Amino acid sequence: MEALKDLRNRVKRLWENEYLQTITLVVIVVIGVAGFHLGLRAILRTDFPLAVVESESMVPTLNIGDIIIIQGVPNADDIHVASKTANPPGDVIVFYDPWGRIKRVYWFFAAPVLIVHRAVGRTSSGEFTTQGDNNPSQDLWTVKESYIVGKVVFRIPLLGHISLFMQSDWGIPTIICLMVALIAIEYLFPGKEKGGEPK
Repeated sequence: MEALKDLRNRVKRLWENEYLQTITLVVIVVIGVAGFHLGLRAILRTDFPLAVVESESMVPTLNIGDIIIIQGVPNADDIHVASKTANPPGDVIVFYDPWGRIKRVYWFFAAPVLIVHRAVGRTSSGEFTTQGDNNPSQDLWTVKESYIVGKVVFRIPLLGHISLFMQSDWGIPTIICLMVALIAIEYLFPGKEKGGEPK
């Protein structure tokens, strides 16, 4: 009984450690974000359920910084094809760059370039022709069915600017500098506990 009480007191003292509480919170947040992303992938049936618009090619339908929610399309025949002026217009689809370009995300991770354009036609071989709503003419490529990630089903305006900033050359260094500054402030100007004594 005494050993159990001693163990309980040790666990209580350990849990009162601020560093352990911070690490536990970070682990919970990481697991939550990963679980949310995996859940979205399963529900929307695509490897890229979320993306951020990075160009003006789809203005006014989509603007730079919009977060788009993408639903996978198991059957390409489910994609509605029509010009942007038709009623209803063709589906806005997300696809891998047919020219195979990749982009640098942060400093250490390369990702395929995803393009968001409207499906405006289909060739006799089953490939899609596309066009940005803000572009005067159709794209120079055709898109194979295997290149299609999905179609846009919803957009969240402006929130993607945070992601775009993080992917910029200044994003990560700025966050690191802010974290170092906050830690330095904590050590240089420690708060006081209830008794008036410094922490």
